[in-house]
Amino acid sequence: MNISPKLQNTLGKAITYFILLSCAAIFVIYLVQRFGAQYAEDKIQEQLDLSGLAPFVHYESVHLNPFTLTPSLENVSFGNENAPWVRFARISFNSYPIKYPDLDVDFWIQESPIDSLSRDTRHLMRGIGIDTLLGKGSFTSKVEGEKVSSRFKLDIKDIGKLDLSSNINVLDRSIVMSDLRSDIIASFALGQPEALPIIYGKAIELHSLEVKFEESGLIAHLFPKSAILRDSRASQLNGLKYVSQALRFAPADSNEAEHIAETILAFFMKPEKLSLVVQPASAISLKELALMMNEGTLYKDSNMTLSNN
Repeated sequence: MNISPKLQNTLGKAITYFILLSCAAIFVIYLVQRFGAQYAEDKIQEQLDLSGLAPFVHYESVHLNPFTLTPSLENVSFGNENAPWVRFARISFNSYPIKYPDLDVDFWIQESPIDSLSRDTRHLMRGIGIDTLLGKGSFTSKVEGEKVSSRFKLDIKDIGKLDLSSNINVLDRSIVMSDLRSDIIASFALGQPEALPIIYGKAIELHSLEVKFEESGLIAHLFPKSAILRDSRASQLNGLKYVSQALRFAPADSNEAEHIAETILAFFMKPEKLSLVVQPASAISLKELALMMNEGTLYKDSNMTLSNN
């Protein structure tokens, strides 16, 4: 088959243009990835510094997806760098910064032998009967005016799946969502969650909260059925009632404590799913929730329900 010189010339030019465009696209992608990753790292480091978390968060590098412009932290550790509380293989910010202040994060907990983690984590792992930590999860948060809806999912191998969702109102317009999220993380990282009602007591209202747990090993490790059966049902229920009182959910002699005890004991005997829902008739401020806990009536006054299905 013979091709005319004119057609050959046209094809040659087309191929040349295609090669040049491809090279230009690759170069642009390279520039976006290189300088975008540096910008993302600077912004992430800025947030860590502002929140006071910088000494606790260590990461190897920041990777930027040049097509979605979303960054990922690679090989992240929380706590002491040599013996952290937890290690992550990757934390990916799926919607940052395009949809700020909305947040969509996926994370993968790096497989970590018990001896490679902090003393506190080792103690917790021994308590629940595992010698290797491995899991994954996600966190999403959407802001619409003063309303913030969030969902946190965590799946730990040989332990279970946790699914937590909440709907709150942020009444103070001066509050920056990134600062609020950083304060929440910092308060739990530093073991001071009680600081949140002090800082945001009147500024945040809770509309609803739902916590679901799907068992895949935790209860079997903590409470073997043979150990549960050693005590009488009455003794077990009595003990669980006082646990409810100690947690400030309900007085031990109340109907609420009786229901909590029976639900938890049924879950221990057949560990599958356990769910807790807080659905007050009207939104409750963090300060009001703290007062309910101080009075030991959180279960009743916040319209809380606990079920094992």
